[in-house]
Amino acid sequence: MSDQQERPRDNATGAPTEQPRPQAEFTRTERSRDEVVLAVSGPLTDDAVDAFQQHLEELIAGRWPLVTLDFTRVPGISSRCVGKLMFLRMRLDEKKRSLRIGGCHPELYKSFKTMRLDFFMAITS
Repeated sequence: MSDQQERPRDNATGAPTEQPRPQAEFTRTERSRDEVVLAVSGPLTDDAVDAFQQHLEELIAGRWPLVTLDFTRVPGISSRCVGKLMFLRMRLDEKKRSLRIGGCHPELYKSFKTMRLDFFMAITS
């Protein structure tokens, strides 16, 4: 008997079925009149880029002087989503508003440091 767990199979073809990938979930909380927090849970993959962009556009449209992203539960991020972060920072700068990442998964924090994103935005682990 094999130690590997058998993958579920399609009933019609008997071929292994794809397992659903974890999806990012977004929760926006207004901490005060001056700050909004977008907490993200799950990986920010290319599959999540459209939903991520929509949430970021809503933050741009708001009037909070400080936008905080909580990435405590984000183990990884795609390059497309990093691009969306840079776009958010640029748009908030144009409006004299601030962006910070207040809470970062340890693996993601290492990636951000490697990419030197901490020179462009405030990031706390």
